[in-house]
Amino acid sequence: MKTALVTGAGRGIGRAAAEALVKSGMKVFGLDRQFDAAVTGLEPVVFDLTDLAAIPGIIAKIGKLDVLVNNAGIQAALPIDRYTDEARGRMLRINLEAPVELIRAASKGMAERGSGRIVNVASVAAYMAHTDLWYGVTKAGVVSFTRSFASYLGPQGIQVNAVAPGPIDTDLLKNAQPERIAQLMRAVYTKRVGRPEEVAEAIRWLALDAPAILNGAVIDVTDGCFLR
Repeated sequence: MKTALVTGAGRGIGRAAAEALVKSGMKVFGLDRQFDAAVTGLEPVVFDLTDLAAIPGIIAKIGKLDVLVNNAGIQAALPIDRYTDEARGRMLRINLEAPVELIRAASKGMAERGSGRIVNVASVAAYMAHTDLWYGVTKAGVVSFTRSFASYLGPQGIQVNAVAPGPIDTDLLKNAQPERIAQLMRAVYTKRVGRPEEVAEAIRWLALDAPAILNGAVIDVTDGCFLR
C-alpha cells in the first residue's frame, strides 16, 4: 500500500485531497494544527509547520512516503502598509519555508527507492496582482520551487508538480479582501466558486495517475479567471 502525507488536511482543499487519496486505496497521514472533524481512514498528525526544525522528525516517524502534498497555507488578507513583521514572517515560514523543508526531508527516502510524487498547492495569485502582496509573493515562490525541485529530483525518479487554484469555497477565500473576491468572480467562466473536491481530483491525478513525463508542471484550476 502506498503512503501519502497531506498538509493542511484539517479543512478545505487539504481535507478533500486527503479523502480522495484514502478512497484511492492509500494510507494517508494528514497534518494540521487542529482537525475540526475526523476523516475516515486518515491518520491525523497534529503539528505546527512554523516548527521547521521538527519537520525531519515528523517525516522520519511516518517512514516510507510515496506521495507528499504540500497544501497548508495562510493568508493575512492585509494591505501592505498594515503588515507586521510577525504576520509577514509567519506567512513566509508556513507558505514557503515549511514546504521546502518537507520536500527536502521526504525526498531522501523517495530518492533511495527511485520513485515518489510531490504535489504543491500554489494559487492563481502567483500570476496576477494581489491585494495581499505577501501572499502573492509566497505563491509565486511555490511555483518557483516546484520547478527547481522538479529539475533537481527528476533524475532520481521523483515527480514534482503543482496545482494553481482560482476562487475555491474555503475559509481562505471567505477571509480574503472583498475587492479580491470581486476581482476573481468577474472573470470566472461559470460564475461560481469552485469546490475543494474539484481541486482535490487534480491533486489525486498528479499524485497517482499523471504520466512520468509530467514534471515541473503547474496545473491551473481557475475556471478561466486567469489564462496563460
